[in-house]
Amino acid sequence: MRKAGICIIMLFLCAHAIAMDAIVSHTLFYVSDSAQNNVQKPSFEIYWQVNPKTVHFTTTPEKTIIARIKTDIVFTNDNGIIKEDHFILQTVPVASVNDLMTHSIIDLRRYSLGTGHIKMKFTLTDLADTTSKFTYTDTVTITPPGEVAYMSGVELLDTILESPAKTPYYRNGHQQVPACTNFLDESKKVLHYYAEIYGTDQVSKVNYPLIRKVTISKKPNDSYYSNFIKTDTIVPGKVTPTSGSFRLNTLPSGNYYLNVSLENNTHKNILFGSQFFQLMNIHPEEEEVVKKQAVVSDTAIENITVLDLGKTFLSKYTTTEVLAILRMLLPLSDPMETQTINGFLKKPDDMYMRYYVYNYFKAVNPKDPGLAWKQYSEKVIEVNKLFTAHGMKGYQTDRGFIYLRYGAPTEKVTVENESGTNPYEIWQYNVLTQMNHKDIPDAVFLFFKHDDITSDYKLLHSNVAGEIQNKGWRSFLYVNGGGNGSDSRAEQYIGSK
Repeated sequence: MRKAGICIIMLFLCAHAIAMDAIVSHTLFYVSDSAQNNVQKPSFEIYWQVNPKTVHFTTTPEKTIIARIKTDIVFTNDNGIIKEDHFILQTVPVASVNDLMTHSIIDLRRYSLGTGHIKMKFTLTDLADTTSKFTYTDTVTITPPGEVAYMSGVELLDTILESPAKTPYYRNGHQQVPACTNFLDESKKVLHYYAEIYGTDQVSKVNYPLIRKVTISKKPNDSYYSNFIKTDTIVPGKVTPTSGSFRLNTLPSGNYYLNVSLENNTHKNILFGSQFFQLMNIHPEEEEVVKKQAVVSDTAIENITVLDLGKTFLSKYTTTEVLAILRMLLPLSDPMETQTINGFLKKPDDMYMRYYVYNYFKAVNPKDPGLAWKQYSEKVIEVNKLFTAHGMKGYQTDRGFIYLRYGAPTEKVTVENESGTNPYEIWQYNVLTQMNHKDIPDAVFLFFKHDDITSDYKLLHSNVAGEIQNKGWRSFLYVNGGGNGSDSRAEQYIGSK
């Protein structure tokens, strides 16, 4: 099916084709069915692109130019029709004929079809000339989810844009427009790809760490070509998205395979998938690494090294201590990192927790992650000295959290005996720098004690976005109708902030 698409794209270069020309492709993914206890079910993704030079356009009463294409998609098995879809695709209105030649006519649909051998018939009909049709047929085999780990198909992408818009192309916070053909001409200098790996949390821990590998090779699952390889370790989970790009400027013209594999710690394949593609790159650029590897042996052995955690700064820490380090990182974590850390705290995994901590400080100081941890641990020790109380380490308290995240306040006001109030503390920052590097002038934090004897100071209110903002802080701070006067330090520092 993919090779047929290559022939079709060559027809795109012929401007005088009479019948409608299109390219069709598809990839199998799996999605969670919330109605059936989140069981993973196959999701058949079909996408296509129409050559605008082979479509008849009409002018609307508003003086814009459009095309209307009747689309019929029918899936059958030995028992008859199992799914059918019929709709009219209308192009985006344009103002001139010149705009049409650069107009991209592309669509994508997803279907739940069950499993087994399925025949597909795909028909496009130009409603401005119903004799102009495009018909595509294919037979696919849809397999049920694996018992342990399994994988989607490997999808080539044309465009990736970061956008939360809920379009048919939305996935994982991005607009991912699939490439409808596996032929890349000289205008395509980058190969984008996407795949999903499922059920790695069910793989036996004797296989850890799990290694994800993406390569380009001359044959499927063969040694990688030149320097076209990416490897990393993954955190086991229900769904592991796999996406990325390869620059193709040094890759010569030819037939290739994009391979995605999951290996265990001895580099044995647990999962493997590949996608064939053709590249036209008549004048590839040369790099030193390409010159050195111009002749690639079919028996070349990849040299992958897995980090020996026993030789890092983490080797001296127990699992309990690594969990404590993860808690210490929460003040510096964004929402996604916080979610990951909380996942570890609920379900500890010693090896991957250590990888997470190591990679965190390696990002801070690539040359010496241990030094980065030492410098941060000194701040934690300082916080523990300042705020440890009632059996809680300082970094576990609200004040310790804010101190680690934003540093020491410009001014700190402690009020323990103000009439009609619980004990409280105000921190004021002349300029506070948030994690996104945005500066907030005149930032304040209000901490209070609900119980002067046993409780620690809790964050009650702040005027900093992303932190607790409690406009009703007075009802917690003032007791028995007291306070709330102009003499209250809280009113003086916070007021309506």
